[in-house]
Amino acid sequence: MSGERGPGVSIVIPCYNEEANLRAGTLTHVAIYAERADDVAEVLVVDDGSSDASRRLIAALAAKHGKLRLLAEPHRGKAGAVVAGIMAARAEFVLFTDMDQATPIEEIEKLRPLLTEGYDVLVGSRAGHRQGAPLVRKLMATGFVLVRRLILDVGDVSDTQCGFKALRSDLARRVVNQLRVFRPGVQQASGATVTAGFDAELLFVARRLGARIREVPVNWHYVGTRRVHPLKESWRGLKSLVMVRRSDMRGDYDRPAPTTSESDTPPSGEPTTGSAPRSRSDGSRVAAP
Repeated sequence: MSGERGPGVSIVIPCYNEEANLRAGTLTHVAIYAERADDVAEVLVVDDGSSDASRRLIAALAAKHGKLRLLAEPHRGKAGAVVAGIMAARAEFVLFTDMDQATPIEEIEKLRPLLTEGYDVLVGSRAGHRQGAPLVRKLMATGFVLVRRLILDVGDVSDTQCGFKALRSDLARRVVNQLRVFRPGVQQASGATVTAGFDAELLFVARRLGARIREVPVNWHYVGTRRVHPLKESWRGLKSLVMVRRSDMRGDYDRPAPTTSESDTPPSGEPTTGSAPRSRSDGSRVAAP
């Protein structure tokens, strides 16, 4: 682990009903790593309205680890949780990663040298190597890449779906405010989701804003789950790609972002799964360490 002080990094981890992973120690491992890394300013865990013991377990860990914070949010889906984390991040860069640690937090060490080289977005890439993934998942991932290339231009990035990305925080907030399909504050999904279209729209908008983007190979291993249905997620991802493409063709990304009152309906005109509950007057509840 590098002891050198580079640009500060906020680590954002979305969480929805992750009790099993929390009890397995994945977040504890990240918290301990952060304590030893001078450049990690905080680990911000965004609880997406979990119905299990996740929130309580995170709060207990935050009391023990000084860099760990809990951001308690209403349920909006994984994309909404990541967006909330980006908006709350305090450091110069924000890196989001998954609770299951399919890409271990130590892989940040491959990104560190590039943070000072002028890149705005660093995209973790499995580079075609999906260790332990079932054949059907590999085939579906390959199919998604091919379809995405036909529908949406995100430049030279080949793996948009690896859940390990670092963005310059000021740019990340500009990107978030330009999202049209996965707009802040709108519930995009119900239950555990992958939201493949979110990563694609994020990179699409970043590229439109002139961001300097680089793909970085990282280690990744398959972590099985029964909470996410691969066929449903693939179909949802495909629809999201079409929605982003349609928004671009209509010129939505060239216009100012919708106001809060306009954000209850996606740009496609299709209804959401329900508007997210409004925040309390004092804002999101954060459990400080």
